[in-house]
Amino acid sequence: MRTFLLLGAWIAGTLQLAAQQLVAFEEQGRFGIRDAGSGQVIVPARYDEIYPFSDGLAMVAVQGQYGFIDRNGKEVIKPQYEEAMPFQEGLAAVLGDQGWGFIDRTGKTFIDFQYDEVMSFSEGLAVVMLSEQYGYIDRKGQLVIPMQYDFAAPFQQGLAIVERGGYAGIIDQKGQLVVPMRYFEIDDFSEGFAAVNREGRWGFINRQGFEVIAPEYDYVYAFSEGMAGVMIGGKGGYIDFTGTIVIPLIYDRLGPFQLGMAQVEKDGIRFYIDRKGRCVPHGGLPCP
Repeated sequence: MRTFLLLGAWIAGTLQLAAQQLVAFEEQGRFGIRDAGSGQVIVPARYDEIYPFSDGLAMVAVQGQYGFIDRNGKEVIKPQYEEAMPFQEGLAAVLGDQGWGFIDRTGKTFIDFQYDEVMSFSEGLAVVMLSEQYGYIDRKGQLVIPMQYDFAAPFQQGLAIVERGGYAGIIDQKGQLVVPMRYFEIDDFSEGFAAVNREGRWGFINRQGFEVIAPEYDYVYAFSEGMAGVMIGGKGGYIDFTGTIVIPLIYDRLGPFQLGMAQVEKDGIRFYIDRKGRCVPHGGLPCP
């Protein structure tokens, strides 16, 4: 029997079940859920798949059909859908005979099944697609941003990345362009900055759309603890928020900073460095 922590379930459940830690377990190829403290089986091992709890419900699958259970193990929505996504903002995207739509926590159809593709609701809006064109609907199912994009991402803190004609930009929740469609690629924001690719060179923009670090690198990594990895000619180092190189470009591979350290690789040897570029023995990796 294998047991593993339902991390997403526990994080989501701490507000309601502070004394109960739920773990999933496997038995004869099927999955169930039990209380890690008491060992009490909450859900018998009868599902082919169990996903972390989201909005108080966990998605489960049996024989290729998806449904949802609550924290007591009750099937509140019987497995019946060919595909589904976890609940977000009280609604779950599911695939029916007529396409994708949304159901509420009781299993009632909330937005009709009519789309070729959808994404979960985020900040009150959901990405939908018909005939390979993406747009956004609100919780009433009304199309509030027209289907005019080749790709669209969910909103995060009021902004969303969209693509059209081979270029990417960023819109607000009114559909207005905050960042013009002039980049080959735009990554998600991290610590207030988003990596952008303009004509094959990478830099960073802020949330107002200004290029705060000019695209001059072969590749860049997201900011983490105020530092971002940058690469030129196969060698990498780190810059700060001002674009100043604070750790020279001498490494072959770069990792993100976590707890003041980052794992790097040079000449085939992996080790950790601190924010000043000094080697720090950590995680079983000695200094070269």
